[in-house]
Amino acid sequence: LKFIGRYLHDNNKQWYQRRVRAEEMFPPDQSAVPEQLSPTVTELSALAGDTVQQVLTKYVNIKGLSISQMIHTSVKTRDWLSAVEPRNVRAAMKRVVEEITELDIQIGSLFEEGAVRGPNSDSSRRAHSHNGSRIASSKYKYTPSDTENSLLNKLFNDQVEIFGNIQFTKLSILTGVIKIGLKAFLESVRLRTFGKYGLQQVQVDVYYLREYLWRFVEEERLLNFLLEEVVSSAVDRCIDPVTMEPSVIMLLCEPS
Repeated sequence: LKFIGRYLHDNNKQWYQRRVRAEEMFPPDQSAVPEQLSPTVTELSALAGDTVQQVLTKYVNIKGLSISQMIHTSVKTRDWLSAVEPRNVRAAMKRVVEEITELDIQIGSLFEEGAVRGPNSDSSRRAHSHNGSRIASSKYKYTPSDTENSLLNKLFNDQVEIFGNIQFTKLSILTGVIKIGLKAFLESVRLRTFGKYGLQQVQVDVYYLREYLWRFVEEERLLNFLLEEVVSSAVDRCIDPVTMEPSVIMLLCEPS
């Protein structure tokens, strides 16, 4: 699908340019009735553009749902009440990062990088460290601001925000896939009950995802909101909400 989408996108531009030149050389008969007139360049271009958008959106949804299934299964099949103290990141979370990394490589040769909204750069690691510490904080209890609440409500109540229009850029495609996956993570957590160590395992998994996924999204702030909401939901669903020390979480998430 990604190759088809790229092909249609490129050829739509070329076709549009050729059709404009043809109409300039051979203007349509203005005396003809509407039924006898062929579609205009604008109409045909719009139709082709809609087709291209549908193909790309379908691709993002398929990849996003694949990630979602992986995350949902990993949450559903685990006994979070009887979980032991976390010693590492769960294999499913590592696999999610591997899948996104592979997808980044695959589509990187077909699409432009795309624009970043926010400090998604290596030069902003200090900010990343601060936000990561917030997610890992042992006193963590996420209380979103009014602005954050508005954004989250729009995200979770408006399906278009999750399964929305995708731009023809690498970051837009990856952001769409990641949003779908994290939405599934959040909804899966909301359906489970957690013990102390189950909650701490979620903290470790979320911190790991954030440390690796920030470079694949258009807007890092949105990634932070989603991940913080996952931890907040786990806290709300926990019978003994004692969180793990940030320094321990960071140590567990260090590359082996």
